[in-house]
Formats: sequence, structure tokens, C-alpha cells
Amino acid sequence: MEEKEQLTEVSKFISNSFVLDEAQSLVPNGDFKTLDEFKLYLTNKLAKLLDTKYDTLINILYRIDVGEDKLSELFSGKNREYIPAALADIIIERSLQKVIFRQMYKEGKL
Repeated sequence: MEEKEQLTEVSKFISNSFVLDEAQSLVPNGDFKTLDEFKLYLTNKLAKLLDTKYDTLINILYRIDVGEDKLSELFSGKNREYIPAALADIIIERSLQKVIFRQMYKEGKL
């Protein structure tokens, strides 16, 4: 799977995980040119969620299946300013794993 295709699939997967109700996602499935551009967008959204809707963020992280050990380590740190960017990395990494596994399953490699 090439990088642009992975980016499209990851952004779609994350968008679906951030759906609050049937009509609205906090992270719309946008047309991002690079993974860095998407990460910056996601980081900004996560910073807002941390400040205003922490419980919603925790529910989303649970849906994405982010490991509790990673979250505990992240939130136990003293420097809270880097949390949104680190969360974005964790979410993208986990979503990419799921996209790759699904692709492998479709191809009969699992």
C-alpha cells in the first residue's frame, strides 16, 4: 500500500472513530497531502478536546483501542504541552496498524 493510500485509509478510519453522532465527526475525513499535515490537524483537534471534552476524548481513545499503558505513561508526565502531539502519534500508529491488518486479511495473508 503506498503512502497516499495509507494516509487516505488512516484519515478515514480516524474520522469514523471521532464520530459523535450519526451526522458529525470531530475529525472530518479531509484531503490531506501528507501524514505530517494530517498529524498537525489531529494535534490541534486533540488539544481542544483535552481542554473542553476530556470524557469524549477518553471514549474515542477507547474506541480506537489505544493501550492503557501508553496513555498512563503519557498522562503521568509533567510536561502537558506535548500530550496532543504524542496522542496524535499514538492514534495514527494504532490506526495504521488496523488498516494494514485489514489489508492483509483482504489479501488472504493472515
